[in-house]
Amino acid sequence: MRRLTLSLVLLLSLFSWQAKALTLDEAQSLAQEQYPLMRDYNLIELTSQYTVENAAKSWLPQLSLGAQATWQTAVASYPDVLKEMLEQRGLNLKGTDKFQYKATLDVNQLIWDGGRIKAQQETARKEAEENRLNNEVEMYKVHCTINDIYFGLLLLEQQSHALDATITLLNANLDRVNALVRNGAAMSSDADAIEAELLSTQQQLTSVEASASAYRAVLSLYIGERAKEELTEPKDMALPASNNSSMRPEQLLLTARTATLTARENEVKASVMPQIGAFAQGYFGYPGMNFMESMMNHKSSFNALIGVSASWNISSLYTKKNKLLSLQASKDRLDVARNVFERNTDIQATQQRSEINRLKQISESDAQIVALRARVRQASEARLREGIVEPTDLLTRITDEKNAVIAANSHHIEYLQALYQLHTTLCSNSNN
Repeated sequence: MRRLTLSLVLLLSLFSWQAKALTLDEAQSLAQEQYPLMRDYNLIELTSQYTVENAAKSWLPQLSLGAQATWQTAVASYPDVLKEMLEQRGLNLKGTDKFQYKATLDVNQLIWDGGRIKAQQETARKEAEENRLNNEVEMYKVHCTINDIYFGLLLLEQQSHALDATITLLNANLDRVNALVRNGAAMSSDADAIEAELLSTQQQLTSVEASASAYRAVLSLYIGERAKEELTEPKDMALPASNNSSMRPEQLLLTARTATLTARENEVKASVMPQIGAFAQGYFGYPGMNFMESMMNHKSSFNALIGVSASWNISSLYTKKNKLLSLQASKDRLDVARNVFERNTDIQATQQRSEINRLKQISESDAQIVALRARVRQASEARLREGIVEPTDLLTRITDEKNAVIAANSHHIEYLQALYQLHTTLCSNSNN
């Protein structure tokens, strides 16, 4: 019983493994996950985070340490008259020492910056979003490439199946003709004609399989080992209601660039505002703030001061207007780029809709053509068995059926590809 259970489990596992197939959605997801550019998203986020945090630290007290020692050729001293009077009383005052030194600690605290830090942080966030969407544009190109490879492989596989079926038919009918040749009911040249067509079809199959192998090799570079799996044909979808391309990454990138320019405008406006801050300074050295005491007593002392400061870089007003006009001109250029993109996308989508309608109409009669070609071929095979029809006539019927099947499969895959291309062009939300 154990062995039977184990055998069933192994068979089920083998069946599930064999039944495993790759879908277009999975291929797209794998390509995005394994594409090197994906690492850049985290780097963009980290860069933005560090920039915003560094800007916020401008609100923290700014500390600076310093030290200096000097020897001066001239220093403050007492007037000679006063010096003589004090010396007569026994006081020898020489004035300030020419060697002076001090170690300082400066503390500056920003109180109001006119919105400069907030504007810098917003610019950093908008630039990060712009960089992220720039990557999305590159990933969109990968998405289109995977679509082309996937549908190209489907088309080649359909051709391969049709050629396999044709080879089977040719082999079966070659046996029949060889039997007729042996019985003297057909000429050896009839068998040669079918055999030549068989070899030609096998050559076509070899070429198709080589192309499919090349496609899978490229696909494996994008998604890895799963490129070896069988492909699942995507489902049919409804046409998008309009040619609205507002969700295309290029459109979103243009919007992000406009937002970045707006953030820079706010930064320019904030840069011309005055700044208010508080400051404190403490130093230990000689001379001290009490200058008279330092002139009388050459000793080091601790000194401190505290206050409020205001600064205004008025020269930044000179360039404010031109900077804002330049940024507005950049915005206007983005509007032009958006209009051009929307127009070109609308033209492309309209052409794709026409191609979809053409292929849909053609596909509607493909099944009927294939069925008719098969019936004609089967009738020729029946007459051949009765010795009525020429083998070369049957060969023509087989070739006609093969071409009809290949054409029908091609039209069907091309229709699906055109449909998915339209959804990709418009970044429609419809699912496969």
